[in-house]
Amino acid sequence: MTSIFLIRHAECEGNVINALAGRTDFKLTARGKETAEKLVEKLKKYSIDNIYSSPSSRCIETIKPVADYFKLNINICEDLSEKDFGIYDGMTWKEVEKLEPEILDNKQKYNEIIGIQGQETTEHVKERMNICMQRIVKENNNKCIAICSHGCAIESFLRSIDHITQKQEKKKYAQKNGSVNVLQYENNQFKIIKLG
Repeated sequence: MTSIFLIRHAECEGNVINALAGRTDFKLTARGKETAEKLVEKLKKYSIDNIYSSPSSRCIETIKPVADYFKLNINICEDLSEKDFGIYDGMTWKEVEKLEPEILDNKQKYNEIIGIQGQETTEHVKERMNICMQRIVKENNNKCIAICSHGCAIESFLRSIDHITQKQEKKKYAQKNGSVNVLQYENNQFKIIKLG
Protein backbone atom coordinates (compact mmCIF):
# COMPACT_ATOMS: atom_id res chain seq x y z
CA MET A 1 0.00 0.00 0.00
CA THR A 2 1.20 3.49 -0.87
CA SER A 3 0.30 6.39 1.43
CA ILE A 4 -0.21 9.83 -0.06
CA PHE A 5 -0.54 13.30 1.42
CA LEU A 6 -2.07 15.45 -1.31
CA ILE A 7 -1.66 19.08 -0.27
CA ARG A 8 -3.05 22.31 -1.67
CA HIS A 9 -0.55 25.16 -1.58
CA ALA A 10 -0.76 27.67 1.26
CA GLU A 11 -2.12 31.20 0.85
CA CYS A 12 -0.54 33.09 -2.03
CA GLU A 13 -0.76 36.64 -3.37
CA GLY A 14 -3.33 35.53 -5.94
CA ASN A 15 -5.64 34.29 -3.17
CA VAL A 16 -5.46 37.65 -1.39
CA ILE A 17 -6.52 39.60 -4.49
CA ASN A 18 -9.13 36.93 -5.42
CA ALA A 19 -7.53 36.09 -8.75
CA LEU A 20 -7.97 33.19 -11.13
CA ALA A 21 -4.43 32.19 -10.28
CA GLY A 22 -4.16 29.28 -12.71
CA ARG A 23 -0.73 29.22 -14.35
CA THR A 24 0.17 32.73 -13.16
CA ASP A 25 3.10 32.35 -10.78
CA PHE A 26 2.05 33.95 -7.51
CA LYS A 27 4.29 33.66 -4.44
CA LEU A 28 3.20 32.78 -0.90
CA THR A 29 2.12 35.51 1.50
CA ALA A 30 3.64 35.79 5.00
CA ARG A 31 0.62 33.86 6.29
CA GLY A 32 1.20 31.23 3.60
CA LYS A 33 4.82 30.82 4.70
CA GLU A 34 3.66 30.26 8.28
CA THR A 35 1.25 27.56 7.07
CA ALA A 36 4.08 25.92 5.13
CA GLU A 37 6.18 25.73 8.30
CA LYS A 38 3.23 24.21 10.19
CA LEU A 39 3.03 21.45 7.59
CA VAL A 40 6.28 20.10 8.96
CA GLU A 41 4.63 19.66 12.37
CA LYS A 42 1.73 17.76 10.76
CA LEU A 43 3.92 15.47 8.67
CA LYS A 44 7.10 14.93 10.69
CA LYS A 45 5.62 11.95 12.55
CA TYR A 46 5.44 10.09 9.24
CA SER A 47 8.30 8.74 7.23
CA ILE A 48 8.02 10.63 3.95
CA ASP A 49 9.98 8.87 1.21
CA ASN A 50 9.44 11.19 -1.72
CA ILE A 51 8.05 14.67 -2.50
CA TYR A 52 6.40 15.99 -5.65
CA SER A 53 5.20 19.46 -6.61
CA SER A 54 3.64 21.52 -9.34
CA PRO A 55 6.26 23.84 -10.90
CA SER A 56 4.54 26.95 -9.49
CA SER A 57 6.33 28.96 -6.81
CA ARG A 58 3.37 28.77 -4.44
CA CYS A 59 3.51 24.96 -4.41
CA ILE A 60 7.29 24.70 -4.19
CA GLU A 61 7.37 27.24 -1.34
CA THR A 62 4.62 25.31 0.47
CA ILE A 63 6.31 21.91 0.35
CA LYS A 64 9.94 23.09 0.73
CA PRO A 65 9.98 23.10 4.57
CA VAL A 66 8.79 19.47 4.53
CA ALA A 67 11.42 18.56 1.93
CA ASP A 68 14.09 20.29 4.03
CA TYR A 69 12.98 18.46 7.19
CA PHE A 70 13.18 15.05 5.52
CA LYS A 71 16.27 16.04 3.49
CA LEU A 72 14.54 15.21 0.22
CA ASN A 73 14.60 16.77 -3.23
CA ILE A 74 11.35 18.09 -4.69
CA ASN A 75 10.34 16.29 -7.89
CA ILE A 76 8.66 18.80 -10.20
CA CYS A 77 5.72 17.55 -12.27
CA GLU A 78 4.15 19.82 -14.88
CA ASP A 79 0.93 17.77 -14.78
CA LEU A 80 0.34 18.81 -11.14
CA SER A 81 -0.18 22.40 -12.38
CA GLU A 82 -3.39 24.32 -11.80
CA LYS A 83 -6.10 24.63 -14.41
CA ASP A 84 -5.16 27.11 -17.13
CA PHE A 85 -7.73 29.90 -17.13
CA GLY A 86 -6.91 31.08 -20.64
CA ILE A 87 -7.15 34.79 -21.41
CA TYR A 88 -8.23 35.59 -17.84
CA ASP A 89 -5.46 33.69 -16.07
CA GLY A 90 -4.07 35.89 -13.31
CA MET A 91 -6.91 38.42 -13.44
CA THR A 92 -9.10 39.13 -10.42
CA TRP A 93 -12.70 37.96 -10.32
CA LYS A 94 -13.71 41.62 -10.14
CA GLU A 95 -11.95 42.29 -13.48
CA VAL A 96 -13.44 39.17 -15.07
CA GLU A 97 -16.93 40.07 -13.88
CA LYS A 98 -16.68 43.47 -15.60
CA LEU A 99 -15.67 41.84 -18.89
CA GLU A 100 -17.91 38.76 -18.83
CA PRO A 101 -20.30 38.53 -15.86
CA GLU A 102 -21.64 35.18 -17.13
CA ILE A 103 -18.32 33.50 -16.16
CA LEU A 104 -19.03 34.10 -12.46
CA ASP A 105 -22.70 33.20 -12.96
CA ASN A 106 -21.63 29.88 -14.49
CA LYS A 107 -19.25 29.22 -11.61
CA GLN A 108 -22.04 29.68 -9.10
CA LYS A 109 -24.56 27.73 -11.18
CA TYR A 110 -22.36 24.78 -12.24
CA ASN A 111 -19.63 24.83 -9.55
CA GLU A 112 -17.13 25.06 -12.38
CA ILE A 113 -15.18 27.80 -14.14
CA ILE A 114 -16.21 27.55 -17.80
CA GLY A 115 -16.58 29.77 -20.84
CA ILE A 116 -13.18 31.50 -20.84
CA GLN A 117 -11.44 31.72 -24.19
CA GLY A 118 -8.38 29.46 -24.29
CA GLN A 119 -9.02 27.85 -20.90
CA GLU A 120 -8.31 24.24 -20.03
CA THR A 121 -11.38 22.08 -19.43
CA THR A 122 -12.03 20.49 -16.05
CA GLU A 123 -12.17 17.12 -17.84
CA HIS A 124 -8.64 17.65 -19.17
CA VAL A 125 -7.38 18.66 -15.71
CA LYS A 126 -8.92 15.49 -14.27
CA GLU A 127 -7.33 13.29 -16.98
CA ARG A 128 -3.83 14.73 -16.62
CA MET A 129 -4.02 14.59 -12.82
CA ASN A 130 -5.11 10.94 -12.98
CA ILE A 131 -2.27 10.02 -15.34
CA CYS A 132 0.26 11.93 -13.21
CA MET A 133 -0.94 10.43 -9.93
CA GLN A 134 -0.89 6.91 -11.41
CA ARG A 135 2.68 7.45 -12.57
CA ILE A 136 3.77 8.78 -9.16
CA VAL A 137 2.27 5.92 -7.14
CA LYS A 138 3.76 3.32 -9.50
CA GLU A 139 7.19 4.89 -8.94
CA ASN A 140 6.62 4.77 -5.17
CA ASN A 141 5.11 1.37 -4.44
CA ASN A 142 4.57 0.83 -0.69
CA LYS A 143 6.09 4.21 0.16
CA CYS A 144 4.79 7.37 1.81
CA ILE A 145 4.73 10.43 -0.44
CA ALA A 146 3.78 14.11 -0.19
CA ILE A 147 2.41 15.90 -3.25
CA CYS A 148 1.69 19.64 -3.51
CA SER A 149 -0.73 20.90 -6.13
CA HIS A 150 -3.65 23.33 -6.57
CA GLY A 151 -7.31 23.72 -5.64
CA CYS A 152 -9.05 22.96 -8.96
CA ALA A 153 -6.53 20.27 -9.90
CA ILE A 154 -6.84 18.45 -6.57
CA GLU A 155 -10.63 18.81 -6.45
CA SER A 156 -10.97 17.35 -9.97
CA PHE A 157 -8.79 14.39 -9.03
CA LEU A 158 -10.58 13.68 -5.74
CA ARG A 159 -13.97 13.86 -7.43
CA SER A 160 -12.78 11.34 -10.02
CA ILE A 161 -11.84 8.85 -7.27
CA ASP A 162 -15.38 8.97 -5.86
CA HIS A 163 -17.05 9.38 -9.29
CA ILE A 164 -18.67 12.64 -8.18
CA THR A 165 -19.45 15.36 -10.75
CA GLN A 166 -18.82 19.08 -10.31
CA LYS A 167 -22.54 19.66 -9.71
CA GLN A 168 -22.72 17.13 -6.86
CA GLU A 169 -21.44 17.74 -3.34
CA LYS A 170 -20.42 21.33 -4.09
CA LYS A 171 -18.45 21.97 -0.89
CA LYS A 172 -17.24 18.52 0.17
CA TYR A 173 -14.24 18.38 -2.21
CA ALA A 174 -13.36 22.09 -2.14
CA GLN A 175 -9.78 22.75 -1.09
CA LYS A 176 -8.78 25.47 1.35
CA ASN A 177 -5.24 26.81 1.29
CA GLY A 178 -2.93 24.36 3.05
CA SER A 179 -5.48 21.50 3.01
CA VAL A 180 -3.96 18.06 3.51
CA ASN A 181 -5.85 15.15 1.96
CA VAL A 182 -4.86 11.64 3.02
CA LEU A 183 -5.08 8.92 0.37
CA GLN A 184 -4.06 5.31 -0.04
CA TYR A 185 -3.26 3.42 -3.21
CA GLU A 186 -3.62 -0.34 -3.25
CA ASN A 187 -4.72 -2.94 -5.82
CA ASN A 188 -4.61 -0.30 -8.58
CA GLN A 189 -7.10 1.94 -6.78
CA PHE A 190 -6.97 5.23 -4.92
CA LYS A 191 -8.95 5.54 -1.72
CA ILE A 192 -9.68 8.77 0.11
CA ILE A 193 -8.98 8.32 3.82
CA LYS A 194 -9.43 11.94 4.83
CA LEU A 195 -10.43 15.07 2.93
CA GLY A 196 -8.49 18.23 3.75
